[in-house]
Amino acid sequence: MDWDHDGRLSLVIHGKSSPSSLEWSRFVNHNRALVGRDLRVLVCSYGGGPDGSQRRELMEAVSHVSVPTVIMTNSLVARGIVSALNCFNPTIKVLPIDADAAAHRFLGLNAAEAARALKLRHKLERELGLGHSSGVEVRTSSRMGEGARRSD
Repeated sequence: MDWDHDGRLSLVIHGKSSPSSLEWSRFVNHNRALVGRDLRVLVCSYGGGPDGSQRRELMEAVSHVSVPTVIMTNSLVARGIVSALNCFNPTIKVLPIDADAAAHRFLGLNAAEAARALKLRHKLERELGLGHSSGVEVRTSSRMGEGARRSD
């Protein structure tokens, strides 16, 4: 799991495995500071994702605030998780892993934000070792936002 924040976008990448409790706690603590801001969340999952107790921890931390969120995944399990989350957040949408343009439109990102989101996504994917071998096209990008939180 890796994540970063750029402007009003919070981007999260889940690899093939679910986050550890420590990874998730760090992520939740980071997001507590973002509650109440004009925020958009983009999650790309390659199979991993939070378990039930981790999802509850996040919901408690963000005080059940509805934030426009897109979950991009091809995993049927993750799609089921998103369906469960939809009860708490009606502004959530699930899309295929390669539907960047549709995700950016749903989140209301302008052209500059969409370009930064795509670069940030590729940077985080590279940091997690997701790339050509996983079928994801990786482009060269510059470092986007500071403050990335990643556990090793």
